[in-house]
Amino acid sequence: MKKNLFFLTLLSNLIFGQNADLFNNNWYISQMVINNQTTTSPTMQNSIGTSMFTNNGSSYSFNSSYYNSAGSTITFNTVTDSFTRQGGGCTLLVYNGTNAAAAQAYDQKNCDFYFNTTPGSIFNYQIINNGISKTMIITNPTGDKIYYNNSFLGTKDTVIKKSFKIYPNPVKDFLTVENIDKNLNLKIYEMSGKLVYETLTYDKIFRIDVSHFQKGQYILMIENFKPKFFIKD
Repeated sequence: MKKNLFFLTLLSNLIFGQNADLFNNNWYISQMVINNQTTTSPTMQNSIGTSMFTNNGSSYSFNSSYYNSAGSTITFNTVTDSFTRQGGGCTLLVYNGTNAAAAQAYDQKNCDFYFNTTPGSIFNYQIINNGISKTMIITNPTGDKIYYNNSFLGTKDTVIKKSFKIYPNPVKDFLTVENIDKNLNLKIYEMSGKLVYETLTYDKIFRIDVSHFQKGQYILMIENFKPKFFIKD
């Protein structure tokens, strides 16, 4: 009995060690590539749900969240960066807020990504360290992918109190930033982690010309403030 318990503890430690980044970060869906078509997360009135890996003692689970969640019980492969989906299901809440049609369709894609496969299907994952953040890419058996970014603040224990306001979001030409301090480093990154804009803040309210940005989702980071997402139309 003691030998079995020791083996299970050792196996659990090996799995956690191999996948520490999975468990130590909150993950947020940023985009999906389904049938070779890329879709960024639509803007909602609600915040994007937190996707998380959980150790349940003798088992593991992964909850992939946008508005609704696709929750799966999983088994990790101790050799390759992959896990096997055993079971689970999707929540069925109806979102009727801003951009409802796009958000509902995106929700359905998240559910289908996991549950249009049979139990026992293998999902591969990859974590890319972008310097300021981490990106996790999960690939299902058909080759479709979901991209997740961490909180851009490190681990779950990180707390930053300051916040600022941006509008409009989505934006076409000029992004307005409010409630900010002067002479702070401001950077804008693509979801891949590529830096596309950098400056110093010069007033409590100012505008940024993003008209030349490619369409997609971006991260606005200001020194000592909590990062924000925005979408360029």
